[in-house]
Amino acid sequence: MRDLSTSYTTREALLTHGLRLFWSRGFTNVSVREVARAAGVDVALISRYYGSKLGLFEATLHEAYGLDGVVMPDGAALVDAIVQVFVTLDRGSDMPSVTRLIQMNADDEQVGHLVRKVYDELWQSKIEGVLGDPSRAALMSSAILGLCVAENSLKLDGFAAPHLPHYEQQVRFLLTAALNFEA
Repeated sequence: MRDLSTSYTTREALLTHGLRLFWSRGFTNVSVREVARAAGVDVALISRYYGSKLGLFEATLHEAYGLDGVVMPDGAALVDAIVQVFVTLDRGSDMPSVTRLIQMNADDEQVGHLVRKVYDELWQSKIEGVLGDPSRAALMSSAILGLCVAENSLKLDGFAAPHLPHYEQQVRFLLTAALNFEA
């Protein structure tokens, strides 16, 4: 009889290491051998569990953009929810962020369309549903992604560190400005 816990562990190891590598370095820049090596399994198991390198990448996308279960009846609740995500985010993790996924893969010829599609389905459309306007939703998404880049990549002087009290105020200000924009 087959040990189901081993297959689950193998599947999870491939998903975890695929996510870490694809999101941090980009789909095209990562081989299936690298993923298998990092997961400590035979390369053939990627085909067994995910069908292909692309299948594994697609599985990692389901780990992104988690707004499931978040109640956002209006723009103010949306801002509150996103501020809480920023304030409570575990910054000690070695896993790459969704922002990094987008930076490394959204323009990729092979998977860029998938990244954009999943982003639209799991994130942008929900924001649009709350705000009722594609332009304001795009501005809100731009503010969120800009915050991530400012914090993680640019490390801008003058933007509060996440552990400081006025960090939440700065995040809330930027998101509220995006929320209140009217063309």
